Amino acid sequence: MTEKVIICVDDEKIILDSLKTELSNIHSDFTIEIAESGEEALELIDELLEDDFDIQMIISDYQMPEMKGDEFLFKAYSKLPKAKLILLTGQATMEGVTNAVNKAKLYRYISKPWDENDLNLTVSEALKLYKSEAELKQKQVDLAEAFKKLSNLDSAKSYFLGLLSHELNTPLIGINGNAKLIQAIAEDPDIIESVEEILKSESRLRKFADIALLITRLSTNQYMINKQIQTVESIIEQAVFNLKDFANEKQVQIIIDLPGSEKEIEADSSLILKAFESVLHNAIKYSNNKTQVLINGFLDNDKYKTVIRDNGPGIEESVKLKIFELFESDELMSHGEGYGLSLTATKIILDAHDGKINAINHENGAEFIISI
Repeated sequence: MTEKVIICVDDEKIILDSLKTELSNIHSDFTIEIAESGEEALELIDELLEDDFDIQMIISDYQMPEMKGDEFLFKAYSKLPKAKLILLTGQATMEGVTNAVNKAKLYRYISKPWDENDLNLTVSEALKLYKSEAELKQKQVDLAEAFKKLSNLDSAKSYFLGLLSHELNTPLIGINGNAKLIQAIAEDPDIIESVEEILKSESRLRKFADIALLITRLSTNQYMINKQIQTVESIIEQAVFNLKDFANEKQVQIIIDLPGSEKEIEADSSLILKAFESVLHNAIKYSNNKTQVLINGFLDNDKYKTVIRDNGPGIEESVKLKIFELFESDELMSHGEGYGLSLTATKIILDAHDGKINAINHENGAEFIISI
């Protein structure tokens, strides 16, 4: 354990002996070092620092030959910027005290002869402050280290997603092309059925690769966002059109009521469309067959809020708080088809457009509110 030190500096030996005795009785866990001049004290500081001692306080007289107390404390401060410095004298000028305060961050000035209780209280409070500042500094170091590790982990996740999506796309092109070639010439029903399964799996993997790459590019600012003026209505109409076949498969009717949706927004067309499609796809996917998905909207000051409501099981409370977080989706953990990435991508897209998305439950399912 590093030894803690208090240094006392005075050209009068009797003063030093008195200080050492008094401080030793109260602060027995400290080593009390003494020096009879500023020069001697500076040499002592260098020796103690070389041996890795923890110098927490310096108590110095002002009126000393060759080097005044304020000059000494200024030089000591350059070596020990964290130590608490106390000027103890009955002959200090206002200029000397001011110099010590301004140049050496003087903690306290105490007049001679000192009051025993005042000195002990001042020293105790100064040492407490030194300890709390040291602990705070260590916490800042620990926090910075934790943040660095977290940043490295986040970067590793992004790198992993980017690498995985890239490495998947290349062989998928070959799989898709060869599967379609076999599909075109095959006559055996079993082979045709197997090819259809291959193409379904290829499509599923391609969707994963695409969304993973999009998340990576957006998260690392590698995506060049191209914003253009468009209406909310046109975006939603395009999303509904693109998903009409999926809705028909589940016999889900999409009901649209969008007053004020002619509001124009500035957004990246492909990105914002992908965000709305992801939420609408999610609503259709989790709605019971032969039900409805409702799309409502309204103006809220300068924002347009779109509410997409499904008729399904709703969102579990434990999932609701983390549904938009990367690697937190239950689908991802349980190997569900959605991988839990589409809603993550949606939030990242909306963040890039100063928008928001929230999820809540209603009596017959869940609803997502997009504000942009």
